[in-house]
Amino acid sequence: MAKKTKSYSQVQATDKLEQLGQRGTSASEFIYDLLRIFAGYGDGQIRRTKDGPGNLAKDGETVLIKNLVAYREAVVNILDGDCSKMYYVINAMRDDAKIAKHSPRLYIVSNGVFVVAYDPKENDWYENRIDLLWKDFEFFTPLAGIEKIQFTAEAEADVKSAELMAKLFDDIRRYNDIRDPQTVHALNVFMSRLLFCFFAEDTGLFPEDNLFTNTLRTHTKEDGSDLAEFIDRAFLAMSTNDPAVLSTLPKLYEVFPYVNGGLFRDRYPIPVLSRRARTLILNCGEYNWREINPDIFGSMIQAVVTPEHRAGLGMHYTSVPNIEKVIRPLFLDTLEEEFEAACAEAREKMAKKANHDRASQRLRNLLNRLSNIKFFDPACGSGNFLIITYKRLRELEIRIWKAMREITGMALLPFPNITLTQFYGIELDEYAAETATLSMWLAEHQMNVKFKEELFVLPETLPLKPSGHIVCGNACRLDWNTVCPHAPEDEVYIMGNPPYLGSKLQDAIQKDDMKVALSDVKDKKGVDYIAAWFWKGAKYIKESKAKYAFVTTNSISQGEQVAMLWKPIFDLGLEIFYARTSFKWSNNAKYNAAVTVAIIGVGNKNNTQKLLFNEQENKAYKVKNINPYLSASDNVIVAKTYNIPQGLPKAEFGCMPYDNGHLLLSEPEKDSMLENYPEVNIFIKQIIGSQEFLNDIHRYCLWIDDDKRDEAESIQPIKERIEATEYFRLNESKDGASLAERPHQFREHYVITDNSKDKVIIPRVSSERRLYIPIGYLDKNVVISDSAFAIYDAEKWLFALLTSRMHNLWVRTVGGRLKTDYRYSATLCYNTFPFPKLTTAEKEVLEHLAQNILNIRDENFDMTLGEMYNPESMPEELRDAHHQLDLAVERIYRPEPFTSDEERLEHLFKLYAKMTKK
Repeated sequence: MAKKTKSYSQVQATDKLEQLGQRGTSASEFIYDLLRIFAGYGDGQIRRTKDGPGNLAKDGETVLIKNLVAYREAVVNILDGDCSKMYYVINAMRDDAKIAKHSPRLYIVSNGVFVVAYDPKENDWYENRIDLLWKDFEFFTPLAGIEKIQFTAEAEADVKSAELMAKLFDDIRRYNDIRDPQTVHALNVFMSRLLFCFFAEDTGLFPEDNLFTNTLRTHTKEDGSDLAEFIDRAFLAMSTNDPAVLSTLPKLYEVFPYVNGGLFRDRYPIPVLSRRARTLILNCGEYNWREINPDIFGSMIQAVVTPEHRAGLGMHYTSVPNIEKVIRPLFLDTLEEEFEAACAEAREKMAKKANHDRASQRLRNLLNRLSNIKFFDPACGSGNFLIITYKRLRELEIRIWKAMREITGMALLPFPNITLTQFYGIELDEYAAETATLSMWLAEHQMNVKFKEELFVLPETLPLKPSGHIVCGNACRLDWNTVCPHAPEDEVYIMGNPPYLGSKLQDAIQKDDMKVALSDVKDKKGVDYIAAWFWKGAKYIKESKAKYAFVTTNSISQGEQVAMLWKPIFDLGLEIFYARTSFKWSNNAKYNAAVTVAIIGVGNKNNTQKLLFNEQENKAYKVKNINPYLSASDNVIVAKTYNIPQGLPKAEFGCMPYDNGHLLLSEPEKDSMLENYPEVNIFIKQIIGSQEFLNDIHRYCLWIDDDKRDEAESIQPIKERIEATEYFRLNESKDGASLAERPHQFREHYVITDNSKDKVIIPRVSSERRLYIPIGYLDKNVVISDSAFAIYDAEKWLFALLTSRMHNLWVRTVGGRLKTDYRYSATLCYNTFPFPKLTTAEKEVLEHLAQNILNIRDENFDMTLGEMYNPESMPEELRDAHHQLDLAVERIYRPEPFTSDEERLEHLFKLYAKMTKK
């Protein structure tokens, strides 16, 4: 991207253009308005251009700035919006060699009310009213030195084609009111049909290359006045093979083949099309659509009708490797294993002189099986999962036919067994649903071409066959069985990447969706939006051969959501047959998006082994069971409890000031108070919360026991702060009335005695990147704020257990998350943790190892705790000290060492089950 000028800002440009539209301008001043707004011209540069030295044109009518702009006034009175004369002015400048040699980046003409412009680099035209420029001004950003990104990624063709279509859509929107749902639908269909024509004329679907584009260029006027009529008749010609209808059309439309298949079935009004629309359609037609990929193209085109999402064209596109992480364990690996087994059996039978039909029977059975499976994506977007599934199955089909030929030696005449009618989808956005249907047709043609290349037989693509059953609707409210009907014995695979929204991010409509989708789930408050897909999927596949696998945020396998969602699912007789633990789900978009997700596959219970893929270890485990925490353990669900582990102190929130800042002191405030009133020393304590603890921030507070209140209030600055706290709690705090009776104290206050022991601090939130949650062991006189958990009167061996890998692993697994960070919970993490019973000797060992960790932290005083526990900067001696502690803790749990986190979790879940059973 070219460097922006210092003066340009999109927000400022919008504001200045809106102001320009309100105050008006003139034909002679308009170019200077643009130069001020976009090129950052000041008064001196404007004056220099007006006076001549800054203007390279000497004809008295052109403003010409090298590599930037050529501008002329248009002295035309436009009453009906016809700007055709202004186009002639621009063409005259383009044809003038004296102007063209200075390579204007834009050619612009205006009469002070309308503006027409031409972009020679993009071969693009623009027309608009000046008072509407503020809504749609991106065309002029090259004046600010801003150029479009040049793509070199694999999706370049798809991004470029989508951008061409986006320009066309914007121009149509300028001349058509598309707020009415019927008009929107008609425009969606119109855009889909154009896309098909561009693709068809470049990929051999139409009898001639560039058939649609060349016919349009030859038989329509340059001003676009007859363009809509031409396209309407062309679409009609492609919609039917009825001679009676075709005979009503002029002969020139005979060149268009019969397409139909539903794409051209219904006749819709063609939108109003401008001169620029004709140019853009021709530009689209000149682009090579042979290079587009239907699997990414659909997502790119989806952004055409949502301009606010254009900055990341394709941001919803899911990469093929990620899609295969879902579909391979769901069904594709099994089908390919069956193919290999069928080939082996065929070779074995041929070696025993069996006849050709008998030898190839298992391969034929597999072909038949492929033709009867149903594939369903209930959040299909523009069809990525369905398209990749279709392509992989067609590839497998080709391999089966080739194997039958090669193994049996028979001269078989292959034909496609897999049809688009086996594919089903639900999508809320109408245009995305239309695009998914279109993309499936495009994928079918591409695979037919591949079929011919491999097997020398070309299946007919035209007329189009019935496409996939893509329904535009709300998957949370629709009956999935009406969209994809199935019987218990049908082989159905449900897949996809549903929306993830957490409960607090759901709008009113989405909350209502949840009430409908989870109407028969008792405890559903607080579950993620994606839970609707997991629950509806569970009811759909119950007592059948169907299975599903969804990409999901791992939050549904953590914290309180586990009990809410997974207990009802398991109660239906279902199980997790495949899971992939947390990993970054990225895509191939212009701006690569990535979110931490898991993949979970659910089916009816059976005795086969389950597949658990640990992304961090990059290992796949075959296990007996996968529990809802995605661990190879029994289906134990950890429920929050207020019961404190026997013999251990309570873990609770730290102390909340509830003071509007009056009981808190910064370090300078503390120092100043001590300097003027040394006696306050006994009432000041250091206060530490998560941020202070991790980042070595020093803060202080007033800490006053009841029996010391009178003494404290005898000190004027303390008295003033106590009175201010009382006023706040009485007048500005909803729940402060009772607390106003003790304004000298935090909401939580504990008395420190000579017998008090030191305390443990646990940050409430910790980064997912850390190998260990930084936990501290603090002096008894330090106050822990409510941004952390506190365990008072804690022994050092307890600090050791909480700091260990075993406890960290438990927190990571059963605790909740804040975004992707670990969120500690006393009721879910501490109270439920299977603490081991310790001997005196074991406690002494743990205390020694804990002190070693604390000593190493002190030795690295130049680092904050956050830096010490950053995996990239963690001191090796600290890492080793934790490792020694981990080994000691694990020996307490069992004599033999653990070989993986899976083993550790399995052991902990068994202990938890015993603990809760008692």
